[in-house]
Amino acid sequence: MKSSALDLEQLLKQDLNKVYLILGQESLQIQEVVDQVTARAREEDFLEKQTHIVTKQMDWSFLASSSQNLDLFGAKKIIEIKLIGSGPGAAGAKALKEFAKEESSLDITIISGEGLDKKSYSSAWVRALEEVGTLIIIDPIYLNQLPSWILKTGEKNDLQITKEASVLLAERTEGNLLATLQEIKKLTLLYPNQDIGIEEMASSIADSSKFNIFDLSNAFISGNKERTANILESLRAEGAPETLVLWSLSREITNLHKVVNQGSVKGIWGPKHYLDSLENTARRINNRNLKLALKQVAAIDSSIKGQNQQNAWQAIRELTLSF
Repeated sequence: MKSSALDLEQLLKQDLNKVYLILGQESLQIQEVVDQVTARAREEDFLEKQTHIVTKQMDWSFLASSSQNLDLFGAKKIIEIKLIGSGPGAAGAKALKEFAKEESSLDITIISGEGLDKKSYSSAWVRALEEVGTLIIIDPIYLNQLPSWILKTGEKNDLQITKEASVLLAERTEGNLLATLQEIKKLTLLYPNQDIGIEEMASSIADSSKFNIFDLSNAFISGNKERTANILESLRAEGAPETLVLWSLSREITNLHKVVNQGSVKGIWGPKHYLDSLENTARRINNRNLKLALKQVAAIDSSIKGQNQQNAWQAIRELTLSF
């Protein structure tokens, strides 16, 4: 059965299914749904929880053990399986399809897939699990939808945030759900049981106005020169290590090189807005410029190590602005 995160609350008022498959792009959204299902399962005395994070060397035999758990006097378990960035692989897909055929398991299995490509959503193992359980596909929250999400999340945390304040926070965090949630949590400490207007929001945000290395990555990959330069100057003033800044830029250039050569973002991890930026920038750049940029990175690395007289910060600034 296919459902949505919006319908989950009503769905969980009914009898529990043996399988919940949760697919989405943002770890925070996925975790919220997993927590809802887990809380409901605990109401039915599923008190023990086992978590498996899928890797290439995954031993899937635990699924067979789960399906053979017929001890009526044993603890009912929640089996959580986390797929991060890639599918289960051939062995995992086969194991999941076989597991879907079993009817004897007394456990509840929650399978979450973060950042999987859309082709995976219609794969055979997904269809097999959907037939015996509940498939929940979580739509990403786009930047224009973030203020509404902020208002709802504020209410869950006993905060009444005005619309203007929610727009301000959305602009500051630029679609980063985790950063947005952290700001909301901070507001609950700063202004307990108070309405949050634009003044309170601006005051709270001002305390968190320092940029980090991921802000630089996002600005650089989106092609926003002015913002990239401002973040770079802020990092330099705060004493950020040149090696860390160069690593960030090198990673983005390398990721762009992959996208240009393979024609997609397959195999690259990150939130949807980041992957979209990679694809958009890849359409505007060619391999010649990428190779030139990688040569600049190598030269800057040498200057940081004292192997030439080039000013590393100035060279980094020139790289970001000329790229």
